[in-house]
Amino acid sequence: MFALKKLLSALVQPHCLLLAVMGLGLVLLCFTKRQRAAKALLFAGITLMALLSLGPVARTLVRPLEASYPPLLAEATAASSTLPDGSPAPHWVVVLGGGHSESRFLTPIDQLSAPSLVRLAEGIRLQRLLPESKLLLSGGGSGPGTTDADLLAAAGVSLGAPQDRMVLESQSWDTIDEVRALRALLGEERFVVVTSATHLPRAMAMFKKAGMNPIAAPTGYLALHEASGIVDWIPHAGAGFVIERALHEYLGLFWAKLRGQATAATEPEAGTGSGSGGRIRNRIPTPVPTPEPETGTN
Repeated sequence: MFALKKLLSALVQPHCLLLAVMGLGLVLLCFTKRQRAAKALLFAGITLMALLSLGPVARTLVRPLEASYPPLLAEATAASSTLPDGSPAPHWVVVLGGGHSESRFLTPIDQLSAPSLVRLAEGIRLQRLLPESKLLLSGGGSGPGTTDADLLAAAGVSLGAPQDRMVLESQSWDTIDEVRALRALLGEERFVVVTSATHLPRAMAMFKKAGMNPIAAPTGYLALHEASGIVDWIPHAGAGFVIERALHEYLGLFWAKLRGQATAATEPEAGTGSGSGGRIRNRIPTPVPTPEPETGTN
């Protein structure tokens, strides 16, 4: 089921669909008399492919996702036992895995995907600012072998994170699996959840649906830059990648809501925020004391 979901997710990405449309147009053009339909398909495919390779289009799609939550403790320079709103600091910083490529010739850092590495770096930063917290690294793998959690831990140690303050969750395959596994570990205890800014709205909605109390900590932003003149309107592959990530998250959130795995809205509290897109303040749930899970590696 997991492999089928990943396959379908890849096939419905816009560039894959547009290549199919243009391929059909080319077949009609070369092997049939339906020239008008063939040219229409080719024209539509090329036009849409060009539009989906523009930086402004990419930013328009991804910003609503990335503007949902601001960075956590963005201006903090020293460790503290409280959050900026005065509430006690949580005891857990959860880093959600974002994939890896296993190779015995590469270091753990090099085996992590770009999203996984930036999530780990942000998790280590927050764990140092919250000295009573432990780093909970989450993520299994798509098959036998090293898991996301294992590589995150190894890379974290190489970056100076204390191994005795790490806990691993290495059984999950995707976000809903992570939610279920972390629900069993953390219950209703507050925790910081670190993941890509585009992925965070879906993750927060799923954690809240499970009755958990996450504090959002986005990282790995994709829509950082404003338009930079005529050059910004030249199609490029980077914009296509951003659009695919945004559409993947919109589809994922829709599917999660359809299956009752996510709340109807992310429901953050309104606040002053800063930055473009009207970013809002993190929602800090009321602390609920629960027994602390045992440390160790799964």
